Amino acid sequence: MLVNIKSSLLNRLVLSACALLLIVGMSSCNKKTDTEESIYMPASSVAITGFSLKSKAGSKVKLDSIFFSIDLNHGVIFNADSLPVGTDVTKLVPVINYTSSASAVTLTQSGGKTTGEIDYKSNPNDTVDFSGKVVLKITAEDKTTTRSYNIKVNVHKVEPDSLVWDRLAVTPMPSRLGSPKNQKTVKFNDTTYSLIEETDGSYTMAVATDLLAGEWDKRLASFDFAPNVRTLNSTSDKLYILDAAGVLHASSDGMAWENTGNTWVNIIGAYDDKILGIRREGGKLLHTMWPADSAHPEKEISKDFPIEGYSDFVKYSNRWTTLPIGFMCGGRCEDGSVIDKTWGYDGDNWAVLSEGMTPKLEGATIVPYFVYRKTSSALVQKDFSVWMLIGGMVDEGYYNFQIYVSYDNGVNWYAADDQMDFPDYFPGLMNLDGIEVEWPKQASLKGNWSEVTRANLPGMARIKYSVEDYEVYWDCPYIYLFGGIEESGSLNDEIWRGVLNRLTFVPQF
Repeated sequence: MLVNIKSSLLNRLVLSACALLLIVGMSSCNKKTDTEESIYMPASSVAITGFSLKSKAGSKVKLDSIFFSIDLNHGVIFNADSLPVGTDVTKLVPVINYTSSASAVTLTQSGGKTTGEIDYKSNPNDTVDFSGKVVLKITAEDKTTTRSYNIKVNVHKVEPDSLVWDRLAVTPMPSRLGSPKNQKTVKFNDTTYSLIEETDGSYTMAVATDLLAGEWDKRLASFDFAPNVRTLNSTSDKLYILDAAGVLHASSDGMAWENTGNTWVNIIGAYDDKILGIRREGGKLLHTMWPADSAHPEKEISKDFPIEGYSDFVKYSNRWTTLPIGFMCGGRCEDGSVIDKTWGYDGDNWAVLSEGMTPKLEGATIVPYFVYRKTSSALVQKDFSVWMLIGGMVDEGYYNFQIYVSYDNGVNWYAADDQMDFPDYFPGLMNLDGIEVEWPKQASLKGNWSEVTRANLPGMARIKYSVEDYEVYWDCPYIYLFGGIEESGSLNDEIWRGVLNRLTFVPQF
């Protein structure tokens, strides 16, 4: 149980109070006299009671704010919250607290850039090279009782806040024939559905309940109409699609489709169990929904509202809203202009949430995800739920490689940090589909002191995790990007997978 692990850890960090044992020497064959005494020093006489590092001029890291755990049972001193990538640990000055009666305190360096022994009692301001192995040895007043501690200054090997797109994780679209012509991927009932137009003009409905396994059920999809593949959408209970003439069709499984009798210009997205769309009547464009609801009559669309090329329509709820709020970014208006606006919908009305905070984009995708921001401490990070705007084509005619992040549900957008840039080998894509999928991960904490932190240590927050005995389980969110049109005009026949490095680390608690 979690409580047991934390209690055990705290017990290791609490210095044991040992009584001084005085044993009267006894006569023996080694010629000791009756007045001689053997003194046994307590464990506290060789205990390290505190360890830290001195701040370093010019360093971006507040070294003196780093917390070090002292594991008396295993004789290990370490920082569970690793230092940033590239931190120089070759010349650091440690601050060590120990009993004043200790006769010797030494630091032995080996395997790094500097080797040799330092007399810490005499030279407490000497620098230590922690790039290799460092052993701290303390000798008690009796000059016989000793204890050694391995000191480990952990440094991240990868940038924790980098968004990594693993080229080795790229897989082809789940086509039956290969080289597909078009695709649209949506989530429906916690299952991924990809509708693919094959090279021979037939259609495949590929279904995956577990993207981690990468196993797709690929079915030949027979339509009695010509589907407009990119209009595929889903509500809480139905899949929807328009045909080439704009007729709206509905399905419960993606295989059998029913004509709803509605003719639309485009589908916007799902709002609970209803699908939102755009309908033309005479010379007017109207906001509409299906199933129709008399409480929400159709309303004329604003001239600056996009009718195609907009991002996914995504939704959120919070304690201040009685109904979900939905929003989408960019797109092309009826007059052909591309916009840089974020439009929001509250269940009754549409309104502009922001303008000018992104380029004028069409064909981008929005994905829910997480980023981390520093708090008052240079090393402590707090997680934030965000929306990421990815891909698309800028109005000037070039592809967008900048990721934009919104912390406040589309009201403001910011260019993501350089650490979240796409790699050079990432293709420019528009009309791509993004899905966030949580992968279950597991790690063992047993005997692995470097993965465990003190219970009240402020460290990386974790969205979901649980601990059973010595096993820790957590859900690691990955971003999947499906398809997209490349600069050549052909379909990108790939699924890309990305993850923020920090989310793959073992949770700290």
